[in-house]
Amino acid sequence: MLPLVRDTSRQWQPGWCSYTDGFEDNPDIEVFCGGENEKTARGAACWRQGNLLHFGFEQSPAELNEAGQRLLLNCIAYISRFTEDRPIAVTPSVFAGPVGYPRAYLDRRLGQNGDASDAAWLLSAQLVDRLQKQSREEVRQWYAARRAYLHPGNGLKLEVDEDARTLGASIDRVEFFDKVIEALRAGSDRSACAARLLTRYAPVEAAPIDTAETWEKWLKENRPYLFFSDAGDYRWYVDPLGKKRGIPSGKLRGPARASKP
Repeated sequence: MLPLVRDTSRQWQPGWCSYTDGFEDNPDIEVFCGGENEKTARGAACWRQGNLLHFGFEQSPAELNEAGQRLLLNCIAYISRFTEDRPIAVTPSVFAGPVGYPRAYLDRRLGQNGDASDAAWLLSAQLVDRLQKQSREEVRQWYAARRAYLHPGNGLKLEVDEDARTLGASIDRVEFFDKVIEALRAGSDRSACAARLLTRYAPVEAAPIDTAETWEKWLKENRPYLFFSDAGDYRWYVDPLGKKRGIPSGKLRGPARASKP
């Protein structure tokens, strides 16, 4: 830990950090460093989303020591390079009302510990009641089999998306679109199920698309630039910077998203 204030004997406000749970696939997000906080040091203190900088320390530049001032200046110099990048995913604030929490919150509680009671505040009441009757090993197995289908339901509590499970379409893998397009072609109940899933998860700007052929054309054009975000809204996005540069989003991360001098 490096102190960033001049007077280290004084009790300072800790500032503001953000956990990065659920943001691993978002190409527009880059974390520079953590910082001491009421939480843990892995909470991101300095990070960016697109061309926006988060500098999480409470103190003014005059209260920072040389290391703190240089950190702030370096962050400003760094963010100034990102003139083309922009925030992409919609991430509703937890302070503005209820949100659907990312499944990363469940990975430890259910995936590792198998403790349904520890996840009660994240899950629908019906699902909690069901899981609490199972052993920890049964909970872990249940979670491994259904994680790919969990999404916010009524009250934004997580529950199994039965439409996605019916089609075997993992909501966070790009093969999701292959599955639902195939189901659209099939007609009958599978077609209706696929249409609901596309309305629920596909990028908002793709809403006018309504045929399997048009969806297939859209997917061919956008596949390298698609990513899924379950940090609040559980939806697919197209990375506009990756598409503009013709570079797959998986390869366009961190400093590579900066504009050329």
